[in-house]
Amino acid sequence: MTDAPWWERAFGPDYPALYAHRDDQAAGDEVAGIVPRLREATTATGLPILDVGCGGGRHLDALRRAGLPAFGFDLSPHLLAQAQARPALAGGLVRADMRLPPLADGSCAAVVLLFTAFGYFDDAANAACFAALARLVAPGGWLLLDLPDPDHVRRTLVPRSERTLPDGRQVIEERRLVGNRVEKTVTISGVEPYVESVRLYRRTDIARLCAVTPHTVDEVWSSLCGISVNFGRQVLWIRVGSRSPILE
Repeated sequence: MTDAPWWERAFGPDYPALYAHRDDQAAGDEVAGIVPRLREATTATGLPILDVGCGGGRHLDALRRAGLPAFGFDLSPHLLAQAQARPALAGGLVRADMRLPPLADGSCAAVVLLFTAFGYFDDAANAACFAALARLVAPGGWLLLDLPDPDHVRRTLVPRSERTLPDGRQVIEERRLVGNRVEKTVTISGVEPYVESVRLYRRTDIARLCAVTPHTVDEVWSSLCGISVNFGRQVLWIRVGSRSPILE
């Protein structure tokens, strides 16, 4: 295996084929629950919504179709090319590393990280990334993290699975828990295997990240739909800043 960071391989040219089952209709359904609160935030401030790690733009497109002034960035040139092919996202995409966001502090009404787009690095780098992204949010706005529920992951982890991609290639995925991380070895026919590694965060872990700043975990949903539907997720609404909140 190469020494390149795992995300360079995971979010490379094979990613769209691996996740071909996730379509625009699903993305629209997935963001429907968060749109009302995001709309209130952007209306109150006149500022846009930022989709960090926007990938091929499924969720960003859905946010734009819902009428939100949203834009996004991603590090993967492969996925950004896919996003740039969407007419609705013209002029709304930037290539950037989430650890070094090229935006002014307080320039967004909300910053959203969907589909487990947080936890890729070691604890120190994750904490620094969290702080950097929170600084982009205007006081009283939202930092929204859509993360797996660690207990659900531990209960339902499938150690090994095999499937066939639409192009006929075989994929083997082997999963394991290593301390507070979930790791997955992905082997695709004719391609060198790579290992994904994502930190599993509990609400208390995120609260500790907030403790050194004037941020608060306001609410935790079990899915993007809200608390009434449990999809084994932690959707953390983090209120940024110590001034009067945007939303009451």
